Amino acid sequence: MSIVKLKLPEGIHCESHVFRSDEYAEIVHLFPESIRELARNLAQELSTASPQRKASFLAGRLSAIHALQRFLCPEEQLKSVMGRTAQGLPIWPVEFIGSITHNMLEKNGLAIAIIAQKNQYASVAIDCETIFSIDHANDIVKLIASENELRLGERMAIEREKWLTMIYSLKETLFKLLFFKVNRFMPFEAVEVLSVDEALELACLMLTVDWGDLSAGQRFWLNVEKIGLKSLGEQIVCFGTLERTNIED
Repeated sequence: MSIVKLKLPEGIHCESHVFRSDEYAEIVHLFPESIRELARNLAQELSTASPQRKASFLAGRLSAIHALQRFLCPEEQLKSVMGRTAQGLPIWPVEFIGSITHNMLEKNGLAIAIIAQKNQYASVAIDCETIFSIDHANDIVKLIASENELRLGERMAIEREKWLTMIYSLKETLFKLLFFKVNRFMPFEAVEVLSVDEALELACLMLTVDWGDLSAGQRFWLNVEKIGLKSLGEQIVCFGTLERTNIED
């Protein structure tokens, strides 16, 4: 059972796990028995990675597998999720698409995966961020936000660190959502946040340049939710979907 409850569209399953950076060996034992050895081997392949990286990777894959199991995905197909594309993305079973996000605060982490069937959705994406510290927000503000976006946050009277976290997470989500269109991650200035309705938990983003066959000026609506976790504090979770009836891949 996922600890994170999101207002997801019909046909999308979500699973999540809270973990600690020193628990990657324990995470391995939570995998289905047929995949446990593969998970253990992958942890060994990440021998040069930090404990945080190992735990995050495994918790994300574990969340994805549990979400796929809710679709009754055959266990043999679940093994593909443990692999990675040349860009480092998960390899989903042929009939499914998905997205994984994870973040850390000191030694505590959260991993979330959402999964959908390819015959219904062209793409799904999710991103989760712990609210930035004010110092970190100020360090990256010029990288991630335009003057228009900063003025929008001021008009909405949202705390600067929370607003910049939201901008970052929304853009990361859209980058993931449209990756299949351009096969690369775009720069932050390639999209602008036009509006956020906190009551409806919806945000509107606009492309500022062409993304492949997607034209500058095209708009996308993403969900943005705030959740609180005892071990991690307040989180911004953004997600989006593209139904096959709305866009062709």
